[in-house]
Amino acid sequence: MKAFSFIHTADLHLDSPFKGISEVSEEISLELTEATFKAFNKIIDLGIEKQIDFLLIAGDIYDGRDRSLRAQLRFRDGLKRLSDAGIKVYIVHGNHDPLDGWSANLDWPKNVHIFNGKSVEEVSVEKDGEEIAQIYGISFHTRDIKTNLTHKFPKISTPKKALFNIGMLHCNVGTNTGHEPYAPCTLQDLITRNFNYWALGHIHKKAIINENNPLVIYSGNPQGLHPKETGARGCFLVNVDENGEPTTEFIEVDSIRWFVEKLSIDSLYIEQELISQIHNCIEKIREEAKGRSSICRIILTGRSVLHSSIARKGVLDDILKDIKGDEEGEKQFVWIESIEDDTNPEIDRKSLLERKDFIGDLVKVFEEFSHDKTKIAELKESLEPLFTSPGGRKLLEPLDDEHFLDLIKKAETLCLDKLMKDEFP
Repeated sequence: MKAFSFIHTADLHLDSPFKGISEVSEEISLELTEATFKAFNKIIDLGIEKQIDFLLIAGDIYDGRDRSLRAQLRFRDGLKRLSDAGIKVYIVHGNHDPLDGWSANLDWPKNVHIFNGKSVEEVSVEKDGEEIAQIYGISFHTRDIKTNLTHKFPKISTPKKALFNIGMLHCNVGTNTGHEPYAPCTLQDLITRNFNYWALGHIHKKAIINENNPLVIYSGNPQGLHPKETGARGCFLVNVDENGEPTTEFIEVDSIRWFVEKLSIDSLYIEQELISQIHNCIEKIREEAKGRSSICRIILTGRSVLHSSIARKGVLDDILKDIKGDEEGEKQFVWIESIEDDTNPEIDRKSLLERKDFIGDLVKVFEEFSHDKTKIAELKESLEPLFTSPGGRKLLEPLDDEHFLDLIKKAETLCLDKLMKDEFP
């Protein structure tokens, strides 16, 4: 069999708005509206650069059933570039872009095959006149597909097993509660089809859920769209050798990256220190974003005298406006979407020790454990199975006395935060 390569992507959500973003300049607004298109064009550029044989798109090209004309035109233009380079494209539609949605009457390149929504289609792929792969796929004919579509796929047997067999599906594998259960199935459902590769869509976080025979992969979305979609976003480049063995490489293509950063006020005492730390956080994000712009949600945590100032009405809003103004002219901007207050006031342990209630008793217990070496030894002994069990040895490092005392302090703080929540101003 001839060696070949392809790209697997999904969940483009072209022309999708960024959620929760407001009060931006015209320049930044343009960057946000172009983000999904830029990510898509990077995939096209990558395919042409790597001279792939075909591109797989596993659903949700568009963000809605009534997709915008602009999104359709930009998508068509990208596919035409692939067509001009001799690269084929195979598409299944998902719950956001079902086949019964509105589509403009446009001239589409001949290199594109869209799988129907009635039954699983089988398409043969050739390279230099030699058959190299079989692609099987089915689209969503309407939005709410809640049945298991894997049962429609055939089980591969010889002689087709000699080819590289690919399944394309927009689905929810297992019990992923973060997404709607469209076309639900199990991993075993996919494995029993005897394919070599499953190109999946619907879950926006990249995941290799089965590593070999078959490879089962969610490519994730190429562009994060809200604070829950943090980190690198991209597509998978897959190379298949003469023996039919695939190797995968995740390629980052997002043009704007989401971050959620926690910033502790434990060692901060005045507003200027807080503002300086936020600016330091912004520069750290700018470096981690690797040349792209980014959007960040900052969550303030910890406890100090600064808590009362942060809690004052309008303080965080004013800090946010000031910081946003600094980013307006930045080519590689870091846009702070929000600053959330999850801080607490300082704890007066002396007064808590004098209390004649459960909280006072609890602090006394922690006080004893912090200073009584015998009690510390007893507690460490009771926790020893966690660290000596086969699983524990793999995941947990042995604790020395210093780290153990630190854990006790953190446990006390956590308990007091929960128990005294209503007492904090």
